[in-house]
Amino acid sequence: MPDDNDRDESRRQVARRERRAAGDRSARLAHTLMSLRPSELDALGLDEDLREAALRARAVTSLVARRRAERSLAGDLRRADLDDVERRLASADSSAAADARLFKLAESWRARLIDGGVSAAAELPGGPDDKLPALVADAQRERATGKPRGAARALFRHLLSRLAAG
Repeated sequence: MPDDNDRDESRRQVARRERRAAGDRSARLAHTLMSLRPSELDALGLDEDLREAALRARAVTSLVARRRAERSLAGDLRRADLDDVERRLASADSSAAADARLFKLAESWRARLIDGGVSAAAELPGGPDDKLPALVADAQRERATGKPRGAARALFRHLLSRLAAG
Protein backbone atom coordinates (compact mmCIF):
# COMPACT_ATOMS: atom_id res chain seq x y z
CA MET A 1 0.00 0.00 0.00
CA PRO A 2 1.53 3.37 -0.98
CA ASP A 3 2.56 5.73 1.75
CA ASP A 4 0.98 9.24 1.95
CA ASN A 5 4.36 10.76 1.05
CA ASP A 6 4.66 8.59 -2.05
CA ARG A 7 1.42 9.79 -3.63
CA ASP A 8 1.69 12.21 -6.51
CA GLU A 9 0.55 15.76 -5.98
CA SER A 10 -2.84 16.67 -7.33
CA ARG A 11 -3.12 19.10 -10.21
CA ARG A 12 -4.41 21.70 -7.78
CA GLN A 13 -1.36 21.32 -5.54
CA VAL A 14 0.99 21.54 -8.51
CA ALA A 15 -0.75 24.67 -9.78
CA ARG A 16 -0.61 26.30 -6.33
CA ARG A 17 3.09 25.46 -5.97
CA GLU A 18 3.88 26.90 -9.41
CA ARG A 19 1.81 30.04 -8.70
CA ARG A 20 3.61 30.48 -5.37
CA ALA A 21 7.01 30.08 -7.05
CA ALA A 22 6.07 32.64 -9.72
CA GLY A 23 4.93 35.01 -6.97
CA ASP A 24 8.22 34.61 -5.11
CA ARG A 25 10.14 35.21 -8.32
CA SER A 26 8.17 38.35 -9.19
CA ALA A 27 8.55 39.62 -5.60
CA ARG A 28 12.35 39.24 -5.85
CA LEU A 29 12.37 41.05 -9.19
CA ALA A 30 10.14 43.83 -7.81
CA HIS A 31 12.51 44.31 -4.88
CA THR A 32 15.46 44.47 -7.28
CA LEU A 33 13.73 46.96 -9.58
CA MET A 34 12.83 49.20 -6.64
CA SER A 35 16.47 49.32 -5.57
CA LEU A 36 17.64 50.59 -8.98
CA ARG A 37 18.17 54.25 -9.77
CA PRO A 38 15.91 55.82 -12.45
CA SER A 39 18.81 55.95 -14.91
CA GLU A 40 19.42 52.22 -14.37
CA LEU A 41 15.72 51.53 -14.94
CA ASP A 42 15.88 53.49 -18.20
CA ALA A 43 18.92 51.48 -19.29
CA LEU A 44 17.00 48.22 -18.89
CA GLY A 45 14.65 49.15 -21.73
CA LEU A 46 11.50 47.90 -20.00
CA ASP A 47 8.13 48.61 -21.57
CA GLU A 48 6.70 51.98 -20.57
CA ASP A 49 3.93 50.68 -18.27
CA LEU A 50 6.32 48.52 -16.26
CA ARG A 51 8.89 51.30 -16.05
CA GLU A 52 6.25 53.77 -14.82
CA ALA A 53 4.99 51.24 -12.25
CA ALA A 54 8.55 50.80 -10.93
CA LEU A 55 9.09 54.57 -10.74
CA ARG A 56 5.76 55.04 -8.91
CA ALA A 57 6.70 52.31 -6.43
CA ARG A 58 10.14 53.87 -5.86
CA ALA A 59 8.54 57.25 -5.09
CA VAL A 60 6.75 55.87 -2.02
CA THR A 61 8.66 56.65 1.18
CA SER A 62 6.53 55.29 4.03
CA LEU A 63 7.67 51.80 5.00
CA VAL A 64 4.24 50.16 5.04
CA ALA A 65 3.14 51.92 1.87
CA ARG A 66 6.46 51.03 0.21
CA ARG A 67 5.91 47.33 0.95
CA ARG A 68 2.41 47.63 -0.49
CA ALA A 69 3.80 49.36 -3.59
CA GLU A 70 6.41 46.60 -3.94
CA ARG A 71 3.67 43.95 -3.87
CA SER A 72 1.73 45.93 -6.47
CA LEU A 73 4.83 46.07 -8.67
CA ALA A 74 5.25 42.32 -8.21
CA GLY A 75 1.69 41.88 -9.48
CA ASP A 76 2.50 44.03 -12.51
CA LEU A 77 5.59 41.91 -13.12
CA ARG A 78 3.54 38.70 -13.07
CA ARG A 79 1.68 40.03 -16.10
CA ALA A 80 5.00 40.68 -17.88
CA ASP A 81 7.59 38.27 -19.21
CA LEU A 82 9.71 37.48 -16.11
CA ASP A 83 12.41 35.73 -18.14
CA ASP A 84 12.91 38.84 -20.27
CA VAL A 85 13.14 41.11 -17.21
CA GLU A 86 15.67 38.75 -15.58
CA ARG A 87 17.76 38.67 -18.77
CA ARG A 88 17.77 42.46 -18.95
CA LEU A 89 18.84 42.72 -15.30
CA ALA A 90 21.60 40.17 -15.80
CA SER A 91 22.98 41.95 -18.85
CA ALA A 92 22.89 45.29 -17.00
CA ASP A 93 24.79 43.72 -14.09
CA SER A 94 27.45 42.30 -16.38
CA SER A 95 27.90 45.59 -18.22
CA ALA A 96 28.20 47.45 -14.90
CA ALA A 97 30.91 45.00 -13.81
CA ALA A 98 32.72 45.54 -17.12
CA ASP A 99 32.53 49.31 -16.63
CA ALA A 100 33.99 48.98 -13.13
CA ARG A 101 36.89 46.89 -14.46
CA LEU A 102 37.52 49.45 -17.19
CA PHE A 103 37.55 52.29 -14.63
CA LYS A 104 40.04 50.41 -12.43
CA LEU A 105 42.26 49.74 -15.44
CA ALA A 106 42.20 53.41 -16.46
CA GLU A 107 43.01 54.45 -12.87
CA SER A 108 45.99 52.11 -12.72
CA TRP A 109 47.29 53.35 -16.10
CA ARG A 110 46.92 56.96 -14.97
CA ALA A 111 48.96 56.24 -11.82
CA ARG A 112 51.63 54.40 -13.85
CA LEU A 113 51.90 57.20 -16.38
CA ILE A 114 52.09 59.96 -13.76
CA ASP A 115 54.73 58.03 -11.79
CA GLY A 116 56.72 56.67 -14.75
CA GLY A 117 56.21 59.36 -17.35
CA VAL A 118 55.53 58.87 -21.04
CA SER A 119 58.06 56.02 -21.20
CA ALA A 120 55.50 53.84 -19.37
CA ALA A 121 53.07 54.44 -22.24
CA ALA A 122 55.00 51.98 -24.42
CA GLU A 123 53.12 49.15 -22.67
CA LEU A 124 49.74 50.90 -23.01
CA PRO A 125 47.38 49.03 -25.35
CA GLY A 126 47.62 50.86 -28.65
CA GLY A 127 50.82 52.63 -27.60
CA PRO A 128 51.23 56.34 -26.98
CA ASP A 129 49.35 58.84 -29.10
CA ASP A 130 49.89 62.56 -29.84
CA LYS A 131 47.90 63.91 -26.88
CA LEU A 132 49.32 61.60 -24.23
CA PRO A 133 52.72 63.28 -23.58
CA ALA A 134 51.11 66.67 -22.95
CA LEU A 135 48.43 65.18 -20.68
CA VAL A 136 51.02 63.24 -18.66
CA ALA A 137 53.26 66.30 -18.31
CA ASP A 138 50.33 68.41 -17.14
CA ALA A 139 49.31 65.77 -14.59
CA GLN A 140 52.89 65.45 -13.28
CA ARG A 141 53.22 69.23 -12.98
CA GLU A 142 49.87 69.36 -11.21
CA ARG A 143 50.95 66.71 -8.70
CA ALA A 144 54.26 68.50 -8.03
CA THR A 145 52.60 71.87 -7.40
CA GLY A 146 49.60 70.52 -5.47
CA LYS A 147 47.06 72.20 -7.72
CA PRO A 148 43.51 70.86 -8.13
CA ARG A 149 43.24 67.63 -10.09
CA GLY A 150 41.95 68.88 -13.46
CA ALA A 151 44.86 67.57 -15.53
CA ALA A 152 44.80 64.16 -13.85
CA ARG A 153 41.09 63.95 -14.59
CA ALA A 154 41.69 64.89 -18.22
CA LEU A 155 44.33 62.15 -18.44
CA PHE A 156 41.91 59.67 -16.87
CA ARG A 157 39.14 60.55 -19.36
CA HIS A 158 41.57 60.22 -22.27
CA LEU A 159 42.78 56.82 -21.03
CA LEU A 160 39.22 55.65 -20.41
CA SER A 161 38.12 56.52 -23.95
CA ARG A 162 41.20 54.80 -25.42
CA LEU A 163 40.76 51.65 -23.35
CA ALA A 164 37.04 51.49 -24.13
CA ALA A 165 37.72 51.84 -27.85
CA GLY A 166 40.36 49.17 -28.04
